Order: sequence, then structure tokens, then C-alpha cells
Amino acid sequence: MRVIFDVLQGPRKGRSFVFDRHDTFIVGRSRFVHCPMPEDSALSRDHFLIEINPPRCELRDLGSTNGTFVNERRVHHARLGSGDRIAAGSSVFRVRVEGVEAGSVDDASSFSPGRAEPVALGPDGAPIPCVGCGALAPPGIGIARGSGMMDGETVQWLCDACRTDVASSPQLVSHYTTIRELGRGAMGVVYLARHNQSGRMVALKLIAPESAATRSAIDRFLREMSVISQLKHPNIVEWLEQGTARAHFWFAMEHVAGTNLEVLANTNPGHYPIYQACRMACQVLKGLEHAHSLGFVHRDIKPENILLGRTDLGLVAKISDFGLAKSYRSIGLSSMTFSGEMRGTIPFMPPEQMLDFKTVTPAGDLYATAATLYYLLAGTFIYDQVSEGGDLIRTLLEEHPVPIQTRRPEVPTGLANVLEKCLAREPNNRYPTAGAMRQALRSFC
Repeated sequence: MRVIFDVLQGPRKGRSFVFDRHDTFIVGRSRFVHCPMPEDSALSRDHFLIEINPPRCELRDLGSTNGTFVNERRVHHARLGSGDRIAAGSSVFRVRVEGVEAGSVDDASSFSPGRAEPVALGPDGAPIPCVGCGALAPPGIGIARGSGMMDGETVQWLCDACRTDVASSPQLVSHYTTIRELGRGAMGVVYLARHNQSGRMVALKLIAPESAATRSAIDRFLREMSVISQLKHPNIVEWLEQGTARAHFWFAMEHVAGTNLEVLANTNPGHYPIYQACRMACQVLKGLEHAHSLGFVHRDIKPENILLGRTDLGLVAKISDFGLAKSYRSIGLSSMTFSGEMRGTIPFMPPEQMLDFKTVTPAGDLYATAATLYYLLAGTFIYDQVSEGGDLIRTLLEEHPVPIQTRRPEVPTGLANVLEKCLAREPNNRYPTAGAMRQALRSFC
């Protein structure tokens, strides 16, 4: 299954852009975008973005001057289907969706006996029932499919009503007793739970996939996440075990009895001690140095993912959710990500990750760590205009971070220079390793 954008008119006429997995596609005059057309003066530097999760596509205009048009209608946000035409500047793109089978989004539906509404069909040709209540899935749901999918595979799906029921009664995992909620975000809900045999207290994370999922997709996700258990480091939250229950993924992790850097930064914004902030960043970098040496990249470093425990020596920073966002998205278990994660993730995201989140290098984690340290020091983001929608995406792609001394004048010039280097747009202009960045910060701890 793949999505193809054919260029019918404009400077890139005759080209085709092909996507067979979750990805983004940005068009504009800027040299940083996927389809740069600097010769088209009617385009904005970052004109529009399309997020693809085959066969689904969603377009977002990035605040362009002259507008983006789908089938001759100006839009700010639109769901795209096969045959749609996108016009921007002097260019026209045609959308093609190939390889859509029964059960795929928007194209496969059937009428179930005794029902007036169409329903979605799975790869086995049968309607897809909700695991919780048995209601049949409507057409338009996404289906995550593993690379080794077998013909006739069944599909697991949970309706919105059952998601709500489970969230209010989270005793899903038989060998854990859930005690209370610890927090919730874009990637699920975390509970304090007790292992029934050992009595160990853990953080139990429950995730209900936004898409339906085949067995092969579920197995692939769990297989990828099981590799994370290799990470054993004092500055990384320990991964204990995982599984599925009632169409939910569950993950048992080390319970860190404290808060996170986001809460800490917002307690007295812009006044957190400079030496202590740098000490926290150095601990994060120690964890990243260990992970990078084993070939792991986090891809989602941000204040809420840095948990704070306490030892006899003081606070200790621990990186949570290692690899979770990347694995979750890469096999299509999330639907469309950017609309729901603007404020929480993008202000800490390296620019190259917006263009290709599949191949982020360790340098991307260093950028995100620097943006997190900046947030802890200044109590605000590295950009002036952090807002919902296209403005933030355009800011990430084009703007330079506000110098930290503009936010907080007492920050030493040497530290400001370290942050400027770490927040360089080009990955090669940052520090080469987490260890090198940590060495640069040590004199400010």
C-alpha cells in the first residue's frame, strides 16, 4: 500500500513522490523542504505540509500568503483521498493511493446484514468488531499492518466508548493491581501499580492504539519495544515487561517517585538555579551517552519525559519512554501525529526530525536536550511564537532560537554559547557526541 503525489504542473512537473509508510511531505520555496521550488515566487517558504500514514493523508496549510487549494477550494486543513488535486503557487499535485485492500481506510466497506450503515472489513473479509463491546467498526478507521502480515489475519480494534470505559476502570493486567493515576499524555495513561506476587511498585503505562491493528503489527511493536530492556543505566527508567490486554498495550516500568522537569520548570518559571539545571542536563546526557553507544536514539526528549527521583545525593534525572514514540508511529499504530502534539513535542524537536522522523541521529537527541535545558533555565520555549498549527511548524523550519540571555540575562556567556551550538540547525554543527556536550556543560554545574 502506498500514496503517490504526481506533479502535474509547475517547476517539478513530471516528478512523483512515493510514500509507503508514515511520513511527512512539505512543499515550499525553502531549501529545507521535501519539494523545494525557489523559482516559484507565488509559494511561501514553507507552504503546506502533508502527513501520510498510508492510505490516510492529511494536508495542513502552513500559513501561506497565497493559500493552498484542494479541488479548487482554499483550505487550511483537509483530509485527502485518491484523485484529489492540490494547487499551490504555479504547481498542481494529484494524489494517488495504490494497493488499498479490504478493510483499508475510506475505500473498503460493506453492508452488514440488518444494518443500514457501511462497516469496515479486515484482511479476512469480515467486519471488524470492537474487542470490548462487539460493535462493528465504521469505514474510515486505520489499520496498522505488520511487515509479515498473513492473509486472513484478524484485526483488533477498540471503539471510543470502550476506550473511555477502560480509562475509568484500568484494572487490565491480571498480575498487577492498579492503585492510582500518575499522569496522562499523547502516548497513553500511566498508573502506579503493584505486582501481585513480588509486591514491587511500578509505573504501568496503558496505550490504546488510535488505529486498528493486525496481529503481525502488534507483534512487531512488542518485539521492537522488548529490545529497550537492554538499556540498564541509572539515568534511564528501567523497562520491566510488556504485553497486551483488551486491545491495549501495557508496559511495566520502574516507578520513579517524583515529578518531571516540566513541573519543575513551571514551579517558578525562569528562576531555577543555573548550576542545578546544568546538572540535570548532564545526567540526561549520561543516559543518552549509554543509549547511543548501543545504537538507540530516543527521538522524543522533552521536559515531561525526564522524570526526577531522589537519592541521598539529591535529585536524579531519568529518561523515560525510550524509543516508544518512534516504534509506535513507524508501524502505523498512531493515526496522524502532528495535530495532537504541537505544543508538547515540536518546540523540542530538531528541525531534521520534522522532515524525516524515521532517521533521526543522536545529534537530534542533543538538540532536544539543549531545548529542554533552555526551557528549564528560561521557563519558556526557544521560540517566541509557540502556537497551535502551521505557525509552529514554520517556526521550527525557518526561525532561529531566541538567545537565552534575552530570556535570562544572568546566564553566563559561555553557557549561552554552548546552547547556541547545541541548537544549530545543521546536525553537523552541534557537538559530536552526548559525552562532548556533557563535557562542555560541566563547568556550569
